[in-house]
Amino acid sequence: MSKKAGKKRRPRDVDACDVTRDRVRAHFLDGQTGPWARKLGAEPSPSTDAASSSDAVPSTAASSSTSSKTEMTVAPGPAGPDYSVPSSIDIVADPVLHAIATRRSISKLDPQTPNDADLRELIHAVSSVADHKGLKPWRFIIIRGHDRIRLGEALDEAGNVQRKAGEINEKPLRAELLLALVASPQDNPKVPEWEQHATAAGAGHLLELALWQAGWGVMWRSGNLTNEPAVRRLHRLKESELLMGWLYIGAVPERYRQRLSNSTRPLPDPEQFLDTL
Repeated sequence: MSKKAGKKRRPRDVDACDVTRDRVRAHFLDGQTGPWARKLGAEPSPSTDAASSSDAVPSTAASSSTSSKTEMTVAPGPAGPDYSVPSSIDIVADPVLHAIATRRSISKLDPQTPNDADLRELIHAVSSVADHKGLKPWRFIIIRGHDRIRLGEALDEAGNVQRKAGEINEKPLRAELLLALVASPQDNPKVPEWEQHATAAGAGHLLELALWQAGWGVMWRSGNLTNEPAVRRLHRLKESELLMGWLYIGAVPERYRQRLSNSTRPLPDPEQFLDTL
């Protein structure tokens, strides 16, 4: 197949993408969490049956017969990434890719939350985040119950907000469980602070994905007051630490599952994020 022909989107590719989007929406339709991936993965993939011999990747023998010509002649590279070889990746059948593709920030959450034992297991899993020198430069702080009111008071103090008697800052009450993410850089001459902040943010995002895959909704919130003195004191931060916001965690409302079933919002075109040297 020539590169020119490979850049054209064939009708069967469009149909497969449409079917995949429809299958992706099934993630929330009946409130399933873990089992959904196995069930969808057992269904025949629309791209499998549609594959034809003309689209197949050349055999090893065929490739070896042309390799010598390729080595002798250095042709100019493509203007951008080459997508001429069809992808065999199925974002629906793979539970990790499916969680990544379907994750959404949920602003309004139902009151049910994971227990602390579940949080421990999920945080244990996300500790595999890319981490130069294995410094583990992050930590989480669990905030439940009255501690959310204390957070509201600290935010009011940081913002010089004066409330009437009996009034409270209700923003931290938008979820029953908040997890504060703290970047906690370690002294290491080979790992700059910005890189450790990136690692901490990666741990936070992996935890979002893990919670989503486990069936929980998450909203990562921060703001201009996040690292003001009053808020930092509440979280007992060291001078070198940075509060990167809070994960608001709760159950996904049924109304949101219904909205997702009718959603047509596509993922962004990956070509805008790709280039070659």
